[in-house]
Amino acid sequence: MGPIARFSREQVLDLLRARVEAAGSASAAARSLGVSPSYLIDVRERRRPPGARLLAGLGLEQAIIPMEAARA
Repeated sequence: MGPIARFSREQVLDLLRARVEAAGSASAAARSLGVSPSYLIDVRERRRPPGARLLAGLGLEQAIIPMEAARA
């Protein structure tokens, strides 16, 4: 396994915005990501956090990192 990249929530939202733009609409992007359009919009507007399915659709997964490792 190679090095693990860390993404901020803002970077994840940037990826999501790019996916919506590439798909042409939030509805089309939601279909391709396997989530509902309303959920995608809630995530994009920061009303809900991105979940596992949406992250997987973006090629990401959430990880819990010990605070000591996060500061390194």
